[in-house]
Amino acid sequence: MKMKRRIALLLALALSLGLTACGSGDGSGSDASGGSTGGSSGSGETDASFYEVTEPITIEFWHNYTNEARANWLQSVAESFNESQDLITVECVYIGGYPVIAEQVAGALAAGTGLPAMSTINVPRVLNFADSEVVEPLDDYFTATGTDLSDYFDGMVDSVSSLDGTIYGLPFGISSGICIYNETVLEEIGLPFPETWEEFKVWCKDVHEATGKVAFGFPYDFNYMNNFFINVTGLDPLGDGTKSVLDDPKIMEFVYDMKELVDAGYCSWVGTSINAAQDDQLAAFVLGELIAYTDTSTGIVKAIDSADFEVNTAVGITGTDQPPITTSSGAALVIYAGNDQAVKNAAFQFATYLTSAENIAQWAVDTCMYPVRKSVLESGALEALYEDYPGSRNVFDNAANVVAKNKSPAMQSCMEVVVDALGQILKGDADIESTWATMKEEVDYMLADT
Repeated sequence: MKMKRRIALLLALALSLGLTACGSGDGSGSDASGGSTGGSSGSGETDASFYEVTEPITIEFWHNYTNEARANWLQSVAESFNESQDLITVECVYIGGYPVIAEQVAGALAAGTGLPAMSTINVPRVLNFADSEVVEPLDDYFTATGTDLSDYFDGMVDSVSSLDGTIYGLPFGISSGICIYNETVLEEIGLPFPETWEEFKVWCKDVHEATGKVAFGFPYDFNYMNNFFINVTGLDPLGDGTKSVLDDPKIMEFVYDMKELVDAGYCSWVGTSINAAQDDQLAAFVLGELIAYTDTSTGIVKAIDSADFEVNTAVGITGTDQPPITTSSGAALVIYAGNDQAVKNAAFQFATYLTSAENIAQWAVDTCMYPVRKSVLESGALEALYEDYPGSRNVFDNAANVVAKNKSPAMQSCMEVVVDALGQILKGDADIESTWATMKEEVDYMLADT
C-alpha cells in the first residue's frame, strides 16, 4: 500500500473520531518516509544482526497515561533501561489519549517527519494501523532476539495479531470487561451475583424489589457491551469480520430482553456519549444507586477505593453452556514502520524490557492491569495486590482466558454504531426492528469496505 493511502486511512480515522489537534511530537531519529524491514537472508532465515543496535541512538516513546503515578512509573523504567546499556536513550512523552496519538501519527506521516519510535495505542486500533501498514510486524524481531514469546498470554498476543497470525504489537496495559458488584448489599438480601442470563433476568427483578435500586447498568460503551453480546448469545455480533450476524434471532432476543429490563426499571442505560459511561457508573455505584455494572477490569481499583462497602467482581454472564469470556482491551505497544531500522530495533529492545516479568509484575500491582506474562501469575508476585483489592483475584485468575476481539480493522467503529443504536432503543421509543435493521446495514457496509 502506498504512503498516500496509509496517510489517507489514518487521517480518515482521526477525522471520524472527531479529534482535536494537539501539539506535535518530535520522534528523535525518525523519518516518516519509511525504512527497510528486510531482515531475512536468502535462505529464508532471520538475520539476527539486522535487528541489532550498534550505534548510540535516542528514541521517543509516546504514551497516553495522565495518571501521575503511571507516568512516573514509565519514566522510572525508561531511566532504568537507559542505565542498563550504553547505546539507547529512551525519552517518554505524554501526547494525549488514544485518539490524539492516532491524530499525531497521521500528522507525522503527512509531514514526512516526527514519528515516535513507539507508542501505546488501544488494542482495537492495532489492526487498523496494521491494515494501513503504519506499524511494524514483529515476528522476525522475536525470532532474531530470542525473546520468549511463549511467556506472554496467548489470547493477549492474539489480540494484537492479524488473521494470518502476524504480530503487530506487544500487550502491555491490558484490561478487559468485567462485572463489578456491591457484595455487601447482595449478602444482606441473600441474592448472590448470577452466572447465567436466565438467572440474571430474575436476579435484576428480585434485587430491584428488595432494594428499590437499579440492579444493573448497561453502559454506553462498545467494549463492555461487545462482551455482553458474545457471552449471552454465544455469537460475535460482527460475525467473521466481513458481514455481521446482528439479525440473528439470539441477538434480537437479547436486545428485547434488555429493553424489557430497562423499561421495568430493573436495569438502566448509563452514559450520555459513546465510551464515556465509566464515571457515571462509578458515581451511581458508590452512592448505592446502582448495585452492579460492567466496566474495565482496572475499574475495580476505583470502585474499592471509592466505596464504603465490600466490592467484588465476576467475569461476566453467560447465556450458553460455555463459561463467560472477556476480550482484550487497554493498551498495546506498537513500533512505527516508517522509521529507520535502527530506530525500530531500539524500540523493540525497550518494548521487551518494559514488558519483562519483573517490570510487568510491578505494573500490575500499581495499576491492576493484567500481568501479560504467565510467569508473573505463577510467581505469587501479586499477593499484595490481592490483599489490597480482593476483587482483582477473580480478574487475574481469568488472564489465560482473555481472548482477542473480532479481527476486522473496523471492529471498534462498527461496535460503536451497534451500541449507539442500542442506546436509542433502550433510552427512548425507537422502533427496535427498523432501528436495528438500519444499523445492521451500516455496519455491514463498513465491514465490507475494510
